[in-house]
Amino acid sequence: MDAGIIGFIVFILVLSIVVYLKKDKIERQGIILMLRTKKFKQDIKKHAIKHRKFWNIYFNTGICVSFFAMFFGIWYLVNNALTIASGIGRSSFALVLPFPTSSFSFHYGLFLVPPWHWLIAIIILIFPHELSHAFALSINKLRIKSLGLILFLFIPGAFVEPDEKQLKKASKFKRLQVFCAGSFSNIVTALFFILILNIFLSVAYTQAGVYYSFPTEKINKTAIIEIYNLTNGMIELKTENNTYLLTNALLKEQKNKTEILVFQDWPAARNNLSGTIKKIDNYWINAPKDVSFILSKHKPNDTILVETTEGIYNITLAENNGRPFLGIVTSYNPILDFIAPMNYRAYEVKNKNFEKIGEFLLQLIAFIIAVCFGVAIVNILPIKPLDGGLVLETLTNRKIANFISLIIFILIIYNIVGPFFIKII
Repeated sequence: MDAGIIGFIVFILVLSIVVYLKKDKIERQGIILMLRTKKFKQDIKKHAIKHRKFWNIYFNTGICVSFFAMFFGIWYLVNNALTIASGIGRSSFALVLPFPTSSFSFHYGLFLVPPWHWLIAIIILIFPHELSHAFALSINKLRIKSLGLILFLFIPGAFVEPDEKQLKKASKFKRLQVFCAGSFSNIVTALFFILILNIFLSVAYTQAGVYYSFPTEKINKTAIIEIYNLTNGMIELKTENNTYLLTNALLKEQKNKTEILVFQDWPAARNNLSGTIKKIDNYWINAPKDVSFILSKHKPNDTILVETTEGIYNITLAENNGRPFLGIVTSYNPILDFIAPMNYRAYEVKNKNFEKIGEFLLQLIAFIIAVCFGVAIVNILPIKPLDGGLVLETLTNRKIANFISLIIFILIIYNIVGPFFIKII
């Protein structure tokens, strides 16, 4: 039996046992189960008051960061909606759910995750989020009525229940501290795990090549005069003034589009360079800058030896603005390289006996980072009843908040299902 199925069954059994053991203390509200407690309230309050100066700085910073995250989220929603409408965008929002599988899979509106990855990530996501709300309430001397755990079907969660009447009477600044606390703590958690990821990669792995892409541009299908199938699997497209290249899979993917994305005719694409670049002229490539360094030692029309995970290629360099050009894009940003190092380069485990455990941990850490960032941004979007909607209502009024919430909700739905309808059309 697949390990993912076994994990899912164990996950459901554990939840069922916990619910059974706590059945006398559990409240039922429809299909939602709630386990309330007043424990830890005094501990949270005591700690918050003792370190009030730190928490004030922390939550004030959280307001600034959360507003940036909100504007970024709105920009991302609008920008992706426009790319979907143009026919090149993909679904960017999905409900993340545990599923009896050993691998991650994406479907329209659903991102299915192995159960243990999901459960660990949810625990790491929820507790800092809800505790931050509790500390924000405590430093502002706002009452916490209860805190506890919830279960929606098989999806666990946590909550902090404030005194709503008291919260509504609090100053705008205090309410902003409370509402922004959760998303900010999720961002802090993501940054912490980014640090863990980089340390883990440096200790247990070695750099083993770089990723790349081919330069692209969009052309109108009506401009294509001739189409040739090359022996290496690429397709050559000729227009009146230029020659372009394309894979058969990418051409089929765009068969119903008027404008298509094509590769510019440079040596790497023409030779159908595939796989991760490991060596050039027998020099190890560990970062994008290594590619530029080696190419700087050559001239246009020189032939170089490129070794990838897929094979060895003899490629003659072209000329681009007087310089030798391979025809690959390996954009490098030190900040993004730190945040997502595995997006720039490949890694190999140092100890092969550690390979499966290492792969699990890498997937888990990367998933935790993605979930924490994703939930932080979605939660702070100006849509009620999420924290971002409450922030907007605090700064404006209920009517404006409800109207903008509706617009954001429509944008989210379009971002989820838009590509599906565009594909049908």
